[in-house]
Amino acid sequence: MTAIKIIEENRKKIVDKLIKNMEKGYIFSEWMWNRNALLPQNAVNGIKYKGINKLNLSFAAIENNYNDPRWLTYKKIQELGWKLSKESKGKGVLCEKWIWERKEKVIDEETGKPKLDIDGNEIIKVVELNKPIISYFYLFNASLIEGIEPYSNTVKNLKESKIINVADEFILSSECLIEEKLQERAYYTPLDDKIVLPPRKYFKSDEAFLGTLLHEMSHSTGHEKRLNRNILNLFGSPKYALEELTAELSCVFLEAELGLNIDFTRQDHINYFSSWIEALKNDANQLYKVANNASKACDRLLENYKKCIEIDAEKVACE
Repeated sequence: MTAIKIIEENRKKIVDKLIKNMEKGYIFSEWMWNRNALLPQNAVNGIKYKGINKLNLSFAAIENNYNDPRWLTYKKIQELGWKLSKESKGKGVLCEKWIWERKEKVIDEETGKPKLDIDGNEIIKVVELNKPIISYFYLFNASLIEGIEPYSNTVKNLKESKIINVADEFILSSECLIEEKLQERAYYTPLDDKIVLPPRKYFKSDEAFLGTLLHEMSHSTGHEKRLNRNILNLFGSPKYALEELTAELSCVFLEAELGLNIDFTRQDHINYFSSWIEALKNDANQLYKVANNASKACDRLLENYKKCIEIDAEKVACE
């Protein structure tokens, strides 16, 4: 079986898991979940997995009740002198790898030999490929690795601080205008590049206000000036449904990054589940694009938020 065929079948399995959950009224879990499950990262360099790999690893962590967000390939485990436990059999999680570029030596046209830099090293250039090299690999959770150091969780739970302050920092970090108006709907309008929210005092909780804010801010990342997604879609269309799912996944990823354990069964978003399910059933490969876009949206909002926090910290230090 070819790599692309294996990847396509794996995507269908992920979509099936997501659909089964949404048919029950939630995305990842019916109740409180372990936020580490949604923060999968490489156990050696700490780099976090993105897109559909992040989604797949998150599902696996929740299903197996892993409390450790770290993952490694079998090859790397062996290289580091560690080994897999007996419980690891059948627990490898298939992940995708798409290579869009390769490194080549720069050849001197006259001599036919590699060109050298001033230090005598071969000059290497990066060449973009017309078609990607598609492959896959398996990852094992650190909970299954013998010899690895215990995981040290340094993520601060923001429920220990004031949620509404976090919301205000996100509003300050926004790349578009955000208004609170006396009306019932929360929405982002691409034409005006503006988010409109009901007054925060009308939400059932500060967490609900923050969750709705993050959802709409995730939509705003799709503006042509930013990540340039196709967000001008007809209400009720498959593309509209997929953009809603993109924003909701981004919101879920953000809440995990922030260390929030809140209710993900927000009724206003549950209302979209049937349209999300229909769109994914029509084309399972759409989940790859949705998860990738959600990761990018999450990263952009989180980066802006952290910059805003740093600026505020510098102001306080100068006072």
